[in-house]
Amino acid sequence: MPQVQSESSSESAVQPLLQQFQLLFYISKIAGILPQDLEKFRTKNVLEKSRNGMVYMLAMLIVYVLLYNVLIYSFGEEDRTLKASQSTLTFVIGLFLTYIGLIMMGTDQLTALRNQGRIGELYERIRQVDERLYREKCVVDNSRIGGRIRFMLIMTFLFELSILLATYIKLVDYTQWMSVLWIVSAIPTFINTLDKIWFAVSLYALKERFEAINQTLEELVATHEKFKRWLCGDQETSSRALDSSQPPEYDSNLEYLYKELGSLDMGSLKGSGRNKVAPVSHSMNSFGESIEASDKATHQAPPISVNMAHESELSNASKVEEKLNNLCQVHDEICEIGKAMNELWSYPILSLMAYGFLIFTAQLYFLYCATQFQSIPSLFRSAKNPFITVIALSYTSGKCVYLIYLSWKTSLASKRTGISLHKCGVVADDNLLFEIVNHLSLKLLNHSVDFSACGFFTLDMETLYGVSGGITSYLIILIQFNLAAQQAKEAIQTFNSLNDTASLVGAATEVDNVSSTLYDLVTTTMLTPTG
Repeated sequence: MPQVQSESSSESAVQPLLQQFQLLFYISKIAGILPQDLEKFRTKNVLEKSRNGMVYMLAMLIVYVLLYNVLIYSFGEEDRTLKASQSTLTFVIGLFLTYIGLIMMGTDQLTALRNQGRIGELYERIRQVDERLYREKCVVDNSRIGGRIRFMLIMTFLFELSILLATYIKLVDYTQWMSVLWIVSAIPTFINTLDKIWFAVSLYALKERFEAINQTLEELVATHEKFKRWLCGDQETSSRALDSSQPPEYDSNLEYLYKELGSLDMGSLKGSGRNKVAPVSHSMNSFGESIEASDKATHQAPPISVNMAHESELSNASKVEEKLNNLCQVHDEICEIGKAMNELWSYPILSLMAYGFLIFTAQLYFLYCATQFQSIPSLFRSAKNPFITVIALSYTSGKCVYLIYLSWKTSLASKRTGISLHKCGVVADDNLLFEIVNHLSLKLLNHSVDFSACGFFTLDMETLYGVSGGITSYLIILIQFNLAAQQAKEAIQTFNSLNDTASLVGAATEVDNVSSTLYDLVTTTMLTPTG
């Protein structure tokens, strides 16, 4: 019965994680990203399947695809003349990258549709983990997650509106009514960002739980160190009290007593152990202690007993074993949740990384083309303005870099638990606790979590370094190909102009020859006498 009451109290004390996702859920539901039931989330804060939500999501996906194709057709007049005016490389890159945003958006929505049941189970497992941590006196504060979500949403709207409005005002002919369709160009990136906010915030929640476990272990270590320092200080105090070789401290209030007992003055007792007054019968209490010691004890605070000090759980290995086992089991459960989360968002993460790599490279390449007064695809006209280019690249790269960085930090937090656990064994200096720590460390070693994009590459800082180098290399290659294409084009134009000039010269020479032939014929005919 007490166990049931403790479980019910923990359920009431633990705040559900999904309660912080309300604003994000409503925006995602309107945008058609999540197919889960709206009423169940509003009343119970759970994600459950919904047939109506699935139909609405598919309808929104079809509408987005149709509007995007209408946008491409409406602004494709420049693209139809791009192949004739520029190299085939620029045309092919523009044609492929025009639809990569749509592919990324479709991947996000179809993946959310496929995993609509598993996402709800994922957050339910996180709620159970929070309850288990609460029973171990390890409380996770979810209130910061709500503020983080609001900050991400504000930054998303700022970036999207900045890019959209700046491009529309500066680079789009807004005098035509078809220019209103330019709003559709922001839909794929907006949908993708909302989906990645779900992943990023959930990943941050896992990192917070890893860090809560690590902090609990560090607090065990710190408490035991304080306990050891207190024991050492108490032993030193006791040894000083029992050491009779040290001179007694002089009390000015008992100066008359010193004079009567030993005929000593004030200076004879300061800083010296000579002429020490030996305790006599009437200077001892009934416990055999000197009157000076008991009088001093009445003026000072009584020594703190062991029961009054901050007791350390690590001082009792059999008692702390259950706590360490429970924390390691919760750690394993969080690692399994992280693996499941990585599996749910593996394809969207892969599409985002591919999109970020290609768009970053292409945007810089088209910026170079714009500086050379070359035509670029219509949907990449933001590259004509360096300021808009910087905003767009910051927005795209910020999403990729933040997800990589957060995945890396979460993985490090999960692996740091083993270090914190070993600190408990080192500071306790107990053979039984060492065996417990070694056994649990093997479990932690077999349950590490790493995040990847469908297994192609791991989301860590090494991958970020490799992507940066790849962008630089491919950008240089594209510029070299562009230079070669422009030089070949100029050579062909020069050759054609020379051919045209040569043909004109040849035609003029032929006309002159015909004229001279006619002149000779007429002259010969006129000078010939008639018979």
